[in-house]
Amino acid sequence: MLQRSASLGRPTAVELEVIRASLGGIVQEMQNSLFRTGFSTIIRESQDASCALLDANAAVIAQHVVLPLHIGAFPACTEAVLRAFGGDIAPGDAFLINDPYEGGSPHAPDMAVITPLFFEDTLVAFCASIAHKGDIGGPVPGSCSGQAREVYNEGLQLPPVRYQRNYLPFGDVERIIAANSRTPELVLGDIRGQLGSARLGERRLAALLEKFGASKCVAAFNELGDIAERRMRAIIKTWKDGVFEAERFVDDDGVELSKPVRIHVRVEKAGDTIRFDFTGSADQTRGPAN
Repeated sequence: MLQRSASLGRPTAVELEVIRASLGGIVQEMQNSLFRTGFSTIIRESQDASCALLDANAAVIAQHVVLPLHIGAFPACTEAVLRAFGGDIAPGDAFLINDPYEGGSPHAPDMAVITPLFFEDTLVAFCASIAHKGDIGGPVPGSCSGQAREVYNEGLQLPPVRYQRNYLPFGDVERIIAANSRTPELVLGDIRGQLGSARLGERRLAALLEKFGASKCVAAFNELGDIAERRMRAIIKTWKDGVFEAERFVDDDGVELSKPVRIHVRVEKAGDTIRFDFTGSADQTRGPAN
């Protein structure tokens, strides 16, 4: 696995901008592919799906996120794949995950498809997408019960599982998913659309690596992350220092209808850092408001 290293060849300023723009274009093309090939109206019309590129350590290097909550889920899902499969990841693999606790999906209906990209036998990056599924089982159609009292009420829970090896599908995985959905054709069609968008991303990213070389591209991945952090910290530093608090209430959790759910945050701003403290919020609820 490639690690951050000062010895990696650094791109020039022009090359860095070309690589940055290229990464954004790749993700946009992945996103367009997914919207055009998804089976369900959730993807084709509601566009409840996001694509991203990640480095070999699961850090996001480019994203086109329709739903911002997917940003944090991409690294968590990819890290779960790395934990589960480690050195047993090879070209042509594809992985599925939707377990919110194992991988950080916003909720079980949000399923991630993740594929590794190898260049000259070295794992360089991952192509990924997260898309909401219309039904993955559970007690109600749509798998989003307003009275759910445990995560299993959301339907099928997938830890990191291998979906393809050497570009060939594992039929058992699809059969399990189909058997746990009221709309198996739509769910499988959407997953295959996600896989297609990832394979497209692999081809485009491989061409970029071929053009500039893996060392220079990986150095650019790292530098782009550093630039983003410096810009964010510089903006935060211009804001007023201090401690601020706010709260709002959700009417109820869907189960205990007479009990509002408190969401309280205490924000500490000092220099170029911000700390968010949610410990003043309500405890875990019985219903699906957590």
